[in-house]
Amino acid sequence: MLLSDSGRELPELADRELLPLNVLLHCRTVVEKQNFVATGLMTRVEGELFEIELNEFDLFELGETVKLTIYSPAGIQTISSIVFAKYDGVISLLQPPTLMKRFKEKREHPRVQINGNAFVSHIVDEGQELILPEPLQLVIQDISLSGLGFVGPDSPYFSRNSKLRAKVQIGFEFSCGLEVVRRDKQDDGLLIGAKMDVSDQEVMRALRATILRQQVEIHADLRRKGETKRF
Repeated sequence: MLLSDSGRELPELADRELLPLNVLLHCRTVVEKQNFVATGLMTRVEGELFEIELNEFDLFELGETVKLTIYSPAGIQTISSIVFAKYDGVISLLQPPTLMKRFKEKREHPRVQINGNAFVSHIVDEGQELILPEPLQLVIQDISLSGLGFVGPDSPYFSRNSKLRAKVQIGFEFSCGLEVVRRDKQDDGLLIGAKMDVSDQEVMRALRATILRQQVEIHADLRRKGETKRF
């Protein structure tokens, strides 16, 4: 829930101009749980996660519900959230869905680098699915909830707007539909960007959790390599 400075819930007006989510970046943030309050700095606001630097990070438990009070240029924002991860002077928290009623993110679904493979088995042509004699193996570069980036052979199957069916393997396996939206030639083949359609909601939940974990691992690795603390 988002509250105004006076503690009243903000109205949901259709014509309210949405503020960029990064207006919360580098803002002083108070993190409150039962019988404990700590103050830190909001250092990331991307990809469904908040990242807050604070000295008392190890006193918060994973899965714990906390209240955030963010002192931003857009006013004081009070948000309920859940601790998703903690490491090296940081806690990562899940952004609540209600946040998007007031703020907007540049990218609808964040994309993360990930290792994996995809195997294209069907080509969809004018509504008909054509089965390939042998699946085409692709090397996955990155993934989001709605897209996939991969390297593959320079094949007519991967022309712009081509529609495919594939199995994706990124620690777990799932089937999806793909539509090629970008292709760039490289020395070793094509770098391809595709929209991804996954109909299974259980798979979507697993994919979202994988992306969130990958984001945390990337951020933690950056800090281990010497990223300067900001508070």
